[in-house]
Amino acid sequence: MTTLGQNIPDQHTRPPAAPGAGPRPGTIPDRSAPHFVLDPRQREIVEDLLAGSPPDCATDRMLTSLLTGMGVLTVRALCFRLLALGLVPQPVPLDAPQLDPLTRAVWEGLRWDIPDVDLATAVASELHHHDEAVPSVRAVDGALDRLRQRYATTPHGLVRVGFACGILSPGLGTVAPEHGLATATPPGAGAWDATPAQRRVLAMRASGRSNAACALAEGTTVDSIAGRLNTVKKMPGVRTPRALIHRALADGVLRQPALQERTIPEQKRAVWRHFATDVPDNALAARIGTHTGLGMLIVDRHMRALRLAYRDDCAVVHEGWRHGVLTAATRTDLTCCADTIASVPAYGGAR
Repeated sequence: MTTLGQNIPDQHTRPPAAPGAGPRPGTIPDRSAPHFVLDPRQREIVEDLLAGSPPDCATDRMLTSLLTGMGVLTVRALCFRLLALGLVPQPVPLDAPQLDPLTRAVWEGLRWDIPDVDLATAVASELHHHDEAVPSVRAVDGALDRLRQRYATTPHGLVRVGFACGILSPGLGTVAPEHGLATATPPGAGAWDATPAQRRVLAMRASGRSNAACALAEGTTVDSIAGRLNTVKKMPGVRTPRALIHRALADGVLRQPALQERTIPEQKRAVWRHFATDVPDNALAARIGTHTGLGMLIVDRHMRALRLAYRDDCAVVHEGWRHGVLTAATRTDLTCCADTIASVPAYGGAR
C-alpha cells in the first residue's frame, strides 16, 4: 500500500539536519516552531482536542490563535502539527492494528489540512492516482466512521491515536494532494489577513457548496457563514461571491488549481470570462451581453450550461481558473469587459 502523500513535502519542511545536530529529520518542519510555546490555557484546550473533545464555541478565539500560530486551517492538522513538533507529549505507544488498505489510507489522510467535508474526496482521489482500487466517497466515509467507533473519538482525536499506533509520524506533511476541489492557503499566505475559518469557507464556496452546506460542514449557522463572507469581502473590496472567489484566487488566499487546457468555443469562453464581474446576479447576463455584443439568448444558454455543470457560480469561477479562462489579469470591474466579439444572431436575431 502506498503511503499517501509521503512524497508531498510540508510547506514548512526544512532540509534534514546533520547527524547529531538536533532533532531527527521531519520533527521540526515549521519555521516558527522553536518560538511557539503553549500557555496553560492553550495547553488545556489542546489536551481536550487530543482527547477527542469537539471544539468549544467558547474558545473559538483562542483556537483561531492556535491555528494561525501553527499555520494551519483545521483542528486535525493542528493536532498533527503539535504532536509532530513535540509541543505536546507523544501518546503512550499502542500495538499497531491490522488495517485494510482503505482504512489505513483514511487514517493517514487525517493529517491533511483540508475541511473535513473534503477528506473523503481527497482520499478517493489519491488512491485513484496511485492506481489502487478506487473506492466511493461513501466507502471512505464508512471507513472513517468505523475508526471513530472503534476508538470512540473524533477525527482529530484519531490523529493522537494514529501517532500512538505508528500510523502517523512527524516526517509526514499536512499538504493534501491535488483532489479537484478548491483548497485554501494557510493563514498568513496571500494578500489578505483572513482567518482560518474564513479561508475554509472560501474553499468550500469555491467548490460549489452553498452557505447552508458550509454551515452544516462547519457545525455553525448560515448567518455565521454569511458573516464570515461579508467580513472577508471587505479585504479586496468586492460585493459578490463570484468576484470574491476570483480575487481570492488572484491574491493567493485560495490555491490556484492545476491548469487543464481544453478547447472552449469562443462565445462560451467570453461568457465564462465575465463571471468574475462584480455586479449583482440579476444584472450579470445583461452586462455580459452589453460588453461582449453577444445576444441574450446566447448568453443565457451558456450561463445555464455552466451553472448546470458546476452547480454554483463560485465553482464556475474556480473551474474557469482550472481551464485557463480566468487568470490573475482578469478584472472584476467593468474594464474586464472592454472587448467585444462577433455575435451570431439567434432565434430571430435577438441580441
